[in-house]
Amino acid sequence: MTALVLLLAGLASTLPVLARRLFGEGRPRRRAVAIAAGTGALVVVGILLARGPLGLAAAGVVVAIVVPVVWSVWEMLAPSEWGGAVSLIALAVGCGACAVLAAPVGTSAARACAVAGVVILLGAPANGLVSAVLNLARGSNSSAGTLSPLVVAMRGGRWIGPLERILILLLAAAGAQAAVAAVIAAKGVIRFPEINKDQDGRKAEEFLIGSMTSWILAVLAIAAVSVA
Repeated sequence: MTALVLLLAGLASTLPVLARRLFGEGRPRRRAVAIAAGTGALVVVGILLARGPLGLAAAGVVVAIVVPVVWSVWEMLAPSEWGGAVSLIALAVGCGACAVLAAPVGTSAARACAVAGVVILLGAPANGLVSAVLNLARGSNSSAGTLSPLVVAMRGGRWIGPLERILILLLAAAGAQAAVAAVIAAKGVIRFPEINKDQDGRKAEEFLIGSMTSWILAVLAIAAVSVA
């Protein structure tokens, strides 16, 4: 069941982004209709997966309906700054509950669903949680439109972070723990010249907080896949 939760949550997290790409920011009603249509499609896909390859009972059908609907409604109604962070925290709690209450499916289909879901979630949704943690750490409520010069200078993390988390996930799945340690060490080495020039230590603090949050998310993703 964990695999189905991860896949549907990951796919649902892409619906607002796709709706904005299609209709822009000036057409909220059309965006809402598009998200509703996409959510309905995800419910159908979830039910088919639950009753088909995953072989889940009635509880799986309930999950297939509840997860995409609740996720999409929350994404549309929640404040943009903390909405994604709360969604991921709730997802982690839900996956933990599934792991306790339902035995892992353990099939290749379940593992594929779980991996697909976490790969999506380790992208933009995880970036949102890392940004929220950094804003909390610096005591700022600034949105993406009012980023400080320091944050703008480190904006490459929006690509580096997801790629790093996905790489750690793949290396861990392959049993290459030494390579995971090498990736973490290499990031510190690459960032060292930039951090070394920082006089007040702010950049070093942001690097450590952001990196540790990112690594924790990667570890949680690995754990989620393992119980799928």
